[in-house]
Amino acid sequence: MYKVLAADDEGIVREALQFIFEKDFGDSCTLFLAKNGRQAIELCEQEHPDIVLLDIQMPGINGLTALREIRKNNPKVKALILTAFDNFDYAKEAMELGTADYLMKPVDRKKIDEAVTKLMREIDEERKRRQEDLSIREKMDAVVPIIESGFVQSLIVQDEYGYSGRQYRTLLDIKEDYGFIIALEWGDSVDNAVGADNPVGAGVRARKFSDKMKALIRTYFGAYMSDIMGNKLIIVVPSEKERLSYEERLQMIERTRSLVTALREMADVAFKAGIGFIRSWDDMFDSYQEALRAVRFGVRHVTHIDDLVSQAEPDRQNEITKKALLDDIRRGQEMETKREADVYFDHVMRLYGKDISDVKLKLLEAVLEGRQLLISQGKSPDHAYGENLMRGETKEALALAFDNDCMDLAREIRVRTPRTDTAIGRAKEYIQRNFMKDISLDSVAQTVSISPYYFSKLFKEETGTNFSDYLTELRINRAKQLLDEDPDRNIKEISIESGYSNPNYFSRIFKKWTGSTPTERRQETQRK
Repeated sequence: MYKVLAADDEGIVREALQFIFEKDFGDSCTLFLAKNGRQAIELCEQEHPDIVLLDIQMPGINGLTALREIRKNNPKVKALILTAFDNFDYAKEAMELGTADYLMKPVDRKKIDEAVTKLMREIDEERKRRQEDLSIREKMDAVVPIIESGFVQSLIVQDEYGYSGRQYRTLLDIKEDYGFIIALEWGDSVDNAVGADNPVGAGVRARKFSDKMKALIRTYFGAYMSDIMGNKLIIVVPSEKERLSYEERLQMIERTRSLVTALREMADVAFKAGIGFIRSWDDMFDSYQEALRAVRFGVRHVTHIDDLVSQAEPDRQNEITKKALLDDIRRGQEMETKREADVYFDHVMRLYGKDISDVKLKLLEAVLEGRQLLISQGKSPDHAYGENLMRGETKEALALAFDNDCMDLAREIRVRTPRTDTAIGRAKEYIQRNFMKDISLDSVAQTVSISPYYFSKLFKEETGTNFSDYLTELRINRAKQLLDEDPDRNIKEISIESGYSNPNYFSRIFKKWTGSTPTERRQETQRK
């Protein structure tokens, strides 16, 4: 359907145009008629036509002046000029106004048909392009959050290849060379001493507002966000500047406080934010660790790492960063311990690096406190911690010895401690209780408040197998047990009780894992 407006002060011309459009274009067009330029402008404002046919010589506002006004509100309108005068100046001005054609009176039906049909084809092409553009935009709207989440993950999970999100930045058209991390955490209440209260329940409630939360965050920061990870959201904010002035930092903190207040009012849960230093993209993992530390140890709802660490006395700085390291050693988390050990080493070098003896002393204190954690759990250390550290004389030697001691402590605690006290231990317990249900890596990761990407990596490191194989093995072992216990049990029932709703799929997986179908196994068992 096309809307067409024709304006001419001669009644016979208007009648001729109406006849042509009714006979030659029928129901495909809705025609509006105007007697002069003023009426033409008013009708265009009301009806927004696709095509206008305007006579140049009309009393009052002429056709060209009317077209100029019409284009102010409808710049994409297609225009045809009608005139009884073969005037070059008119033709030139009409062309400058973007008219498609310049038709001479008396009205020639064939020429009108050809000119209007040509414009209709152009309109069809434009509409088709707009639809294609909208379709592409819809697809991009669906894909961009995935790219965005991948970008954030590439920054907060250290990449041994130094990827640092370069390709993601290209896809997202990020021009800035720097950025910083805001870690957002929520619960029924948030307290630095005990952390978030009821993080799972609050996380479920906040997840309902996920899209609104992200939209609200974008009104405060030009940010990129991770998926919701339990009760946390990681926000990456690009920055053109390598560092902020004191006043700029205060403004950014105040903006974050306003955001936290707005989020609390929207989702009815308490929020807490930690802000890391501005870093280059290659060093963004450090900003992530700083943001997490600011959330963890900050006493306010919004804490900048600079307020937490840089403004503290050196001994206080040392205690803050050391506590984070010892917490990971206590939990036996080797990979996290390595990261915290690197952060702690950098802090010690920055604070005490003028004297190598002071550096050794501070590092040794942390190692011995970690050793005491091992002893307090009734375990005897396998070797003398701190010896290589005390022999080190260079920064590189000290860093290596300190990393090795801390990771060895975490490894000893992990090996000698039942796995149920770790996130993966809790995840394994959950899987073992629920493997017969429709569970996924994402749902299990959420129960232990770890991002799916990180959970997958950690699960493989701690169990030696991936999540899918671990779940399948549990289900197949249960199926074998049921087949052996009851020879008369229906295969479909066994399939469902083993976690497979589709018996055919169950049979294929069973054969892939055992070499025989469920029926073949049952027959082999009966023969024995």
